[in-house]
Amino acid sequence: MSNAPKNNVLIQLICLVVLIWALSAVLIMVFLSDWSDRGTFGDLFGAVNALFSALAFAVLIYTIILQRAEIKQNREEIVLNRKELVKSTKLQEKAQHVLMQQVEQTHLSAKMNAMRTLVDYYNNQISNANSTTDTIERAKQKRKQIIVQIDELIDGLNDSGVD
Repeated sequence: MSNAPKNNVLIQLICLVVLIWALSAVLIMVFLSDWSDRGTFGDLFGAVNALFSALAFAVLIYTIILQRAEIKQNREEIVLNRKELVKSTKLQEKAQHVLMQQVEQTHLSAKMNAMRTLVDYYNNQISNANSTTDTIERAKQKRKQIIVQIDELIDGLNDSGVD
């Protein structure tokens, strides 16, 4: 609901009350020429006071109805906000999961690169003409260990479903 129709109804009610009040004053002046009759009639304004009280009560009820409608609308918005927050939380969790996978893949890639560097280092030691037989044997054993570790990492990738 927009505020314009609500305000129009309220303005119309106020105008009606003022019109009734002004009309009653005019009617009193026209129909009651004697001041004592007007005084007696003035005592009857308790009815007008009751009218104003009733109008005030009607405005109070109208205000309560408006507030109920606004509260209902606010509750609906809160429910929609909660739903959006749940969606946002789920998306953030998915993004976090993807980020963790990327971190794991980056870590694995760095580990594989380090192992490749070590294999290259041991290959250089093995192919170096200045290396002793003992150094070449140790290099071959360490290279073999690293190649086994690389194979285990690759097998782990195949088991985890990472392509």
